[in-house]
Amino acid sequence: MMRPKWLQPRIGRGHRGNGEDLRKNRQAEVRKDQPDQGGLQENPADGRLGRAGDTQPRISSFRQEMRAARLRQEEARKQAEANAQEREKIRQEAQAYIYGRTEAQEAQALEDRAAGRETFRSRQGQQEQQGTPPEKSRRREGRKPPDSGEKLGKRKPRRRLNKARAALFLCSLLLLIASYVLLHQPWLAFGQLQVVGDTAVTLEEVREMGDAGEPLNIFNINRQKLLASLRSDYRVEKAELALGWPNVLKVVITDRKPALYVAMEGKQYAQVDPTGHIIGVADGVTSGEAPFVSGWHIAAADLGDVTEDEEIQGILGFLGKLDPDLRDRIMEIHVDENKSLKIYLHNGIPIILGTWENGIQKLETFKSICQELEAKKIKAQYIDLTYEKPYIKL
Repeated sequence: MMRPKWLQPRIGRGHRGNGEDLRKNRQAEVRKDQPDQGGLQENPADGRLGRAGDTQPRISSFRQEMRAARLRQEEARKQAEANAQEREKIRQEAQAYIYGRTEAQEAQALEDRAAGRETFRSRQGQQEQQGTPPEKSRRREGRKPPDSGEKLGKRKPRRRLNKARAALFLCSLLLLIASYVLLHQPWLAFGQLQVVGDTAVTLEEVREMGDAGEPLNIFNINRQKLLASLRSDYRVEKAELALGWPNVLKVVITDRKPALYVAMEGKQYAQVDPTGHIIGVADGVTSGEAPFVSGWHIAAADLGDVTEDEEIQGILGFLGKLDPDLRDRIMEIHVDENKSLKIYLHNGIPIILGTWENGIQKLETFKSICQELEAKKIKAQYIDLTYEKPYIKL
């Protein structure tokens, strides 16, 4: 393995000048690196250095250079160690000056920290508990400790502030309690009651349901009882309460809407909503807002009852799947002895569905037929959907 260029001996390699100058330079370097080894002379036979009278050469020029390099490295290492020690000493002195400790105390603190024992702060706390005054910082040597009077003077404002906060909190709490008690007094007239929505329920009925007497105080209204009473009313589909500015209690009511008119046993007709509740009883059909079921009747029932008639429930299920616009175009639903449904639209053309089960199966066909009748103005005697394909009788 060849040596790198920087380790190659410099004798006879790349040096300019004659051999005499080279030997003189080599002798000067040897004298500089080894001042104690005097008497080195050059052997004229091979050009190597040695002591006078020695027959063997002492050391080569390459070894002398390596030794000189090691000596220089050792001196640099010692100098670096000395500089590090000096910096550590300066750091300890600065830390001792900042924390008010001497060099010995700082060294002891470092030993305690390294060994996991108590620190300077814990020792200082122990000294304070034992009554020994702690060591003063150099920056505070000229200051005098404040007397007990000054310490008490600094704490007094904080105590006064805490007392003020406690008094303010207590006054606020008392004010809230007094306001609550005052607003719930029965003799206090506060607020007004308002019924919102197109409903048959009157304001007097709402007052009675909520136990709202005179003078009216909306804070004394039993809201839970009011909502329970409204939702149990056969006329009401949904009821909610809301507050209005500044002191209005709004009762939002949505009434049930009739979906069918159907005859009952006797001579009366019942209004039935989409869920089957009987919401009205009259001697005849009072309005045209819902289709009339002909050829069929149900058992007599009271207001608020739910009809259990299977045919009516099936018709209500079929109507519930239609769009509101299409449902409004239905004028009459006839049921024959075979329970076959025939629907009459406002244009007078009957559409035969068959049973209500078949009507639900042919729902999409029924919708498309009704759209074509409306758009194309088709004139026909009837349309039969009981077949696989619609049959139109012209």
